[in-house]
Amino acid sequence: MNCQIRSRFASALTVAALTSATLLSRLSASTISPLPDKVEPVIADRQDAQVPDRVHLTGWVGMRMAVNESNRLAMLDVDRLLEGFRKRPGRQSWDGEHVGKWLHAATLAWVNTGDPLLRRKLDFVAAELVKCQLPDGYLGTYLEKDRWTEWDVWAHKYNLIGLITYMRYTGNQAPLPACRRMADLLCRSFGDQPGQRNILAAGFHAGMAPTSVLEPMVLLYRMTGESRYLDFCKYILRSWEQPDGPKIVSTLLTSKRVDKVGDAKAYEMLSCLNGALEFHRTVSDPKILEACLNAWQDIVDHRLYPTGTASYCELFHGDFDFPNVNDVGETCVTVTWLQFNAQLLRLTGEKRFADQIEKTVLNQLMGAQSCDGTKWGYYVQMEGRKPYTNNLDGNCCLSSGPRGVALIATFALATDADGVVVNLYDAGTARLTLRDGTSVALATQTEYPASGDIEITVTSAPKTPFVIKLRIPGWCEEAGVQVNGRNAKGKTGADGYLAIQRLWQDQDKIQLHFKIEPRILIGDHKNEGKLAVLYGPLVLAADAAASGEPAEKAPHFSIPGSDPNELRITAEAAPDKVESWPGARVFRMADGGTNLAMRLVPFADAGATGADYQIWLPFGPPRAGRN
Repeated sequence: MNCQIRSRFASALTVAALTSATLLSRLSASTISPLPDKVEPVIADRQDAQVPDRVHLTGWVGMRMAVNESNRLAMLDVDRLLEGFRKRPGRQSWDGEHVGKWLHAATLAWVNTGDPLLRRKLDFVAAELVKCQLPDGYLGTYLEKDRWTEWDVWAHKYNLIGLITYMRYTGNQAPLPACRRMADLLCRSFGDQPGQRNILAAGFHAGMAPTSVLEPMVLLYRMTGESRYLDFCKYILRSWEQPDGPKIVSTLLTSKRVDKVGDAKAYEMLSCLNGALEFHRTVSDPKILEACLNAWQDIVDHRLYPTGTASYCELFHGDFDFPNVNDVGETCVTVTWLQFNAQLLRLTGEKRFADQIEKTVLNQLMGAQSCDGTKWGYYVQMEGRKPYTNNLDGNCCLSSGPRGVALIATFALATDADGVVVNLYDAGTARLTLRDGTSVALATQTEYPASGDIEITVTSAPKTPFVIKLRIPGWCEEAGVQVNGRNAKGKTGADGYLAIQRLWQDQDKIQLHFKIEPRILIGDHKNEGKLAVLYGPLVLAADAAASGEPAEKAPHFSIPGSDPNELRITAEAAPDKVESWPGARVFRMADGGTNLAMRLVPFADAGATGADYQIWLPFGPPRAGRN
């Protein structure tokens, strides 16, 4: 194993072991009980988001979660996070967003691991941030003369998200007055009454940036029960439909195209849609859900890269407009797309959203994170080199990426009205509470996605029957499911999950076998004449370090009959220089006409050593002038 990879790999294993021991200790004692809302949502979730200490993953995904906490969130310089508030203005106009994003991600990570050092850091940052608030409630990084011109409503949004998350899970409500003062300042400053500002003019992208504060204002309304915060949310929805507004809901109900909304800025739009779904959950507005489902379908059908990200140059573009380079795959877009799917999964309980979550997590999200968790990429394109950095200056995505990883424990496994739902497959343990108050504990052994064999053991179960729902991945054409060695009697429901109901006993075992074999994706439009290779849920990429030659020099494949399925693709153990986890694989590809030996790696690991990589590879007879 390469020395650099070996060091990172050993560190990840150590962290995973430590966090596992911490969680087991916590589970044997007590679990965290989040603060209850004063206002219950009108719409009940079909799937319940989990408190992160209920689910602990230890496989490939779990290792990435562990290093996200230990090597990124716990190591970040808190003085840098607070600098722009302590000494206004900040380094960049958007400098104020970092601390709220960190509070959100670090709180979820602390709940998952129980790390006492991270908890002390959380307490310090929350208290120090509140100290920076001005008497009128302002908690941005701008000088007074420059207020409400660019990104300070946006910064207040993330301050609210971070502090609300911190209060919800720690039980420390000391920041609540500061949150109220922030919200009250927004309510006084913006509105459609005489003397108030138009919130659309307080930021960029047709007003989508400032109006994305909708999400935490809904959360604060539920936490406090203060009706003025709900009134402010209704004002935001009205502002969207003003003559100069982004027309978010109306456009998605009529044209059903995200590239026609506002200025098509993907990150800000998805942020608004996440807020809109939170509003729908709270008060019930079916038109909002319909609009969001239209947006989801449009992105999946026309604007989603194979790795589970969208946009280039940070915008949604026309149908099937997928350049491989040109600021592709902003990590902020990847994370808000992940959140969008998680919201829809909770609201509808439908498997199709979990399928998209798997695609995004195992490919684009982990591909944007360095294997040791210390760095992130801003744009992580379909070819080139991973632009990893750990410097917050000029880079909003360095604070967004860790949020995406920290959220995984909230949806990997879930509960619903019938029982337990398994959304993501990774080694680990889970202790869940069913809706009737009884407890269920599960332990999973697997090297998925390197292997399609998964064993789930029921380690504790109530004395009444309940359902375990299994997600058979959308890519899987052949799956075997057994309970205690016998073929399972399950039924696929309208939600898309395979449901097995029985009186579960301690040590009952579910054995899953997903047939994983290479699949070929033929390129079209801008990738005509190229192919991409998929392996189960993974998108593969040619990697110079694995192949021993620059990826851009991938030969023109000569496939008999131009049938890419005649490529011989075999999985083998990853060589030392690219092994990033115990189950790491590389994929040797050869054709029938030559002794070609191109080696591919998962996109999540591609470029980890700084080497060139590419997803789309040319095939067919070489042609003159071919790029």
